[in-house]
Amino acid sequence: MRVLVTGAAGGVAGLLLPQLAGEHELRLTDLRAPQPVGPAEVVPGDLADRGFAERLCAGVDAVVHLAGNPRPNEGWDRLLGPNVEVPTRVLAAAAQAGVRRVVLASSVHVLGGYRPPAARPASGPIRDSWPPHPCCRYGATKVFGEAAARVYADSGALSVVCLRLGGCRPVPPTRGWFDTWLGPADLGQAVRRALWADVRFGAYTITSANTRAVFDLDAARRDLGYAPVLGSEAYRDSAPDGPSTLCRGGQG
Repeated sequence: MRVLVTGAAGGVAGLLLPQLAGEHELRLTDLRAPQPVGPAEVVPGDLADRGFAERLCAGVDAVVHLAGNPRPNEGWDRLLGPNVEVPTRVLAAAAQAGVRRVVLASSVHVLGGYRPPAARPASGPIRDSWPPHPCCRYGATKVFGEAAARVYADSGALSVVCLRLGGCRPVPPTRGWFDTWLGPADLGQAVRRALWADVRFGAYTITSANTRAVFDLDAARRDLGYAPVLGSEAYRDSAPDGPSTLCRGGQG
């Protein structure tokens, strides 16, 4: 499969690309030239340029869209371009080019407002079937990205799998990450399964199999065949104390 990966110079891509390189023909893009892993076509540029986005999507079978501003505490002025305008531009370019599948990087922040148990509509872990409840401006932009993706999927132009990624790091940096940590092997498995899943549209929380998890992974297991193999408890004796990856409350 010929796959375009956006945001290919970022941290999440650094964990993912080695796992895709042996299976797919990759086209990589970012604002600065990403370091290729194995044979890959590298095309740096700005996805805010409609013509550039259209050229990138031409001739690929799928897009893995990782590009965006990942900082939950950023203001609207820094989030709207990379997290609202660019995803819609990529979706439009992919649809125009006849791309079969887009895998869109969303975030657990889409449902982060349910973190306090009192905010949940039912007892137990947070479920993908619940309405979005972002915990921050960043989460709100990811809600928009999922909604835009659904519009394109419902139109029949392409299929989109939105992955609500947890905190992607090689190991959890602090114990505060134990509930949402997403290790490299599980990240790679989720994206590979999302590229092939028989799904027109879906949004799925993706974390590792963490004992302290606050998110339910049943939807991803059922629809994508996702079966995480890592768990944050393996680092309980080495990780220091620290804050959660999720915001503590809403931000205006």
